Amino acid sequence: MSYKAEQKAIEARFQANYTLTSVKYDNVDFKPVPDTAYVELQVFTGDQIPISTGGPGDILYRNTGIISINVRSALNEGTQNGKNIADTCAAVFRGTNFSNITCYGASITRLGKVDEWFVHNVSIPYFRDEAF
Repeated sequence: MSYKAEQKAIEARFQANYTLTSVKYDNVDFKPVPDTAYVELQVFTGDQIPISTGGPGDILYRNTGIISINVRSALNEGTQNGKNIADTCAAVFRGTNFSNITCYGASITRLGKVDEWFVHNVSIPYFRDEAF
């Protein structure tokens, strides 16, 4: 699976399972509506580590990464809406296997005021194995 296919699979899963707010994807024009919550999906690829030995085509590599979702909610409305959205985002990926991608548990971090939004970040580490 290429990194392009990995990105496509992650975005497709999110599109199919998340409907609470609009979603900003990387390198796609997006205009947020003031005081209306939205999320931003980003995929950060990590290391590619050999986890087996063998000849060409038989070496299994583990590709790691993090699915990161920034939840932006309106300022001065408290944290409940943002936390609810973050919980919903986490549930889309937490402990799932899809398209040869395995996701671990999610963590939610309070980032606080960023520009004109109150932000929580949802991080889900994942891996996929591939032979080369």
